[in-house]
Amino acid sequence: MSRAGAETRARVVQSAKESMRRHGVAATSMLDAIADAGASRGSLYHYFPGGKGQLIEEATAVACSEYGAAFAMIESVDAADAIPAMVAYWRSQVEATDYSAGCPVAAAALSGDETTEARSLAGAGFAAWTGSIERMLLTSGVPAARAGSLACLILATIEGAVVMSLAQRSMEPMEQAGSELLKIVEATRA
Repeated sequence: MSRAGAETRARVVQSAKESMRRHGVAATSMLDAIADAGASRGSLYHYFPGGKGQLIEEATAVACSEYGAAFAMIESVDAADAIPAMVAYWRSQVEATDYSAGCPVAAAALSGDETTEARSLAGAGFAAWTGSIERMLLTSGVPAARAGSLACLILATIEGAVVMSLAQRSMEPMEQAGSELLKIVEATRA
């Protein structure tokens, strides 16, 4: 594939990822992703011979990788800084879209039977992110016996707070969740 072709294909995947954030997997259209990326309609099955399922899988893989890189950056940061940073990140994402876009990986996790591979990728992404949070907690002095389950709680709380913030068109759920998570981590430190 030529460099221009690879760039076009990457734009289509990013467009699909954004559509998943805003509309969910079921409403993400291959034709819309191609149009949003400025690609020709004829290139659709050239780039994605597996159809919509392949496009959703690739968009999910890209999202898992992008968010995973961000989570990896907090591994050596104290929880007192890392948790507010996660809240600030989601604040910027949610407010930048006027409360219309959440996590594309969560959308993939909720997708239907036609995208089972995307759901598997989402599960693997969540597991990797939980691992990064666990390493951050260990850096922060949380006992190893508690770090894994607390990491799961943190990710589940943040993801849920994003959904609640979107539904309520308010960052209050995210702010409350971040505040409570900090208290839990502080009470758990060794």
